[in-house]
Amino acid sequence: MELHFNLKSMFGVCLFLMLWQMLFAGVFGVFGLGIALYFGWLYKKKCLSVFDVVFGLSMGFNLWYVANLGINVRQYDYFNFFMHAVYFVENDFFVAQPIMYLKSVYFQPPLWGLIGGMVAKIGMLLGLSREEGFDALRYISLFSILGVYIVAFEFLKKFNFKKNILLLGWSGFVFLPIHTILAGLNNNDALVYFLMVAIFAKGYEWYVNDDFKNSFIIAGLLAGAGMVKFSGLMMLSYLGVLGIIKLCKRENKKEPKLWGEFFVIGLGGVIGFAWGIFLLYFGLALVPPPQDVYFQDMQGVNIWDRLFDFSSFGSVFADVRHGVVEKNVWLSLVKTSVFGEWAWNGNGVEVLVYVMAILIALFVVFSFGSVLKYPLGIDFGLNAGVIVLLFAIFVSWALFWLEFPYFCSTEFRYVVGGILPAFLWMMNWFEQKNLPKSVGKIVASLIVCFGICWVIVVINTI
Repeated sequence: MELHFNLKSMFGVCLFLMLWQMLFAGVFGVFGLGIALYFGWLYKKKCLSVFDVVFGLSMGFNLWYVANLGINVRQYDYFNFFMHAVYFVENDFFVAQPIMYLKSVYFQPPLWGLIGGMVAKIGMLLGLSREEGFDALRYISLFSILGVYIVAFEFLKKFNFKKNILLLGWSGFVFLPIHTILAGLNNNDALVYFLMVAIFAKGYEWYVNDDFKNSFIIAGLLAGAGMVKFSGLMMLSYLGVLGIIKLCKRENKKEPKLWGEFFVIGLGGVIGFAWGIFLLYFGLALVPPPQDVYFQDMQGVNIWDRLFDFSSFGSVFADVRHGVVEKNVWLSLVKTSVFGEWAWNGNGVEVLVYVMAILIALFVVFSFGSVLKYPLGIDFGLNAGVIVLLFAIFVSWALFWLEFPYFCSTEFRYVVGGILPAFLWMMNWFEQKNLPKSVGKIVASLIVCFGICWVIVVINTI
């Protein structure tokens, strides 16, 4: 059970594809030729795996989506991030007049703006406009999603699931619609999601293996996540639980090495929140109220209806720009997990995607009970970490839409950090239950059907 793709090679490939897109046409054809040659080489060496094929198909599909989007199509907060990047381009990547910078783009940490500025500058040096150069930033988001696939595979493989469970679970994870949407974004959602997944995986490795090096890696990931988007620091709740359990299991609770690991990880969190410290110093809010989103205003909807009014269940999309706003927060999670805040043209197939997304959501909730019954990994330490992480994610999400009563505050992209934990406990449920082969065939059919339907919807729309 091997996947012959790694983060280093994927970063290089995505950079190459980004530059090709800037200079020439036919980026998808270049990818097709390259992946065919690579698969042929793996086949000749007799090491081509079904996991390689799944990854290659998903990479090709996401690349096709990314390459065929127009400028500012199906984006979140496009102009904010564009102006963030332009600021760095116009100021030679230096924060000139800090207070003016803070007042203009303060509500996002600077790392993604720096990356966006670098990509835009490269495009300008190659003869593109600022907008065209910035548009290529999506290839960094594409790498982030491909990185999520790779990290998730290596992480899930550690639990020694049966091959069919690993294949079906990881394949279902790979072809989730939210991953396609994130891969095409010019904002910071995909990168912070990748860093959160990496922290989740590396945190468990640190919990199991007493290796000081892991604490430095986690600290670096935390610092990066916080400087991309503050929500990345929610992973501290997960790491904190693992650290407490790790300390309780030690006979010598004053062991300098362990406390050194705690210090390093904590320092990474502090560095990650450095931008927040600057904001607080200047008396600015960490999260400002949304602007120009009157069409998403939910201030007139009471809490009871937001939680328990399912009258819009039969509406597939939350197409806010055409007046279709989903008031129910749970339906908002489901709809935006597959369609974002836009309408799609699937010639009726989108209904199947919506129905299957609801079934998946119900099974996620149903199978969560297994977290209390079956250990995830070597003991129940990871279970505790998962429970606290989910609590942190959903409490943060709830406080966000309560403080800012707009539709955009309820979207699924604010809880994506819970996707990999959910797949972990669902796969563990199947592993522990040892269900009949007929059930496995049904699940496999549903996963394949879901993926095919989603591909049809995207191709019919883009």
